[in-house]
Amino acid sequence: MSGPGAHLVDETLSPDRVFLTRERRKEDLLHFLVDQMGRSGDVDDMEALRSAIFMRENLMSTGIGLGVGVPHARISSVRRMVMAVAVNDQPLDDYESIDNRPVQLVFLVAGRPDQQSNYVRLLAVLSHIVKDDARRNALLSAASPDALYESLLSGV
Repeated sequence: MSGPGAHLVDETLSPDRVFLTRERRKEDLLHFLVDQMGRSGDVDDMEALRSAIFMRENLMSTGIGLGVGVPHARISSVRRMVMAVAVNDQPLDDYESIDNRPVQLVFLVAGRPDQQSNYVRLLAVLSHIVKDDARRNALLSAASPDALYESLLSGV
């Protein structure tokens, strides 16, 4: 992966936070990702993260279109900016994406309030990645979490 801010993906994501999931509802997928993020050691208060993620979703869906969701929150109980990624085996019809398409690829991002600049840059990098049809399709077709992680970092 190259380009300004691309190193942020490498710094915020680790292989143990990359998943191929089989959830049937947006809520279940978000709970799963928050639980996994909470186990990372980078989140001091998992319930505060869960509350912030769901509060953000209640304000407006983070389904950004093209089958992608980017739930995100800035809270003080996060030690550093972190991310978890999931490709669900089936698109989730209840995600309420801005283009009304089901969501299958989800990036959950959490950072501290004082990380505004890098937080915005990471969201921009993710948006750039998923707008590229070939890159998005490579992520969606990953056969394993390791393949998904490598595909995301390689910028396929």
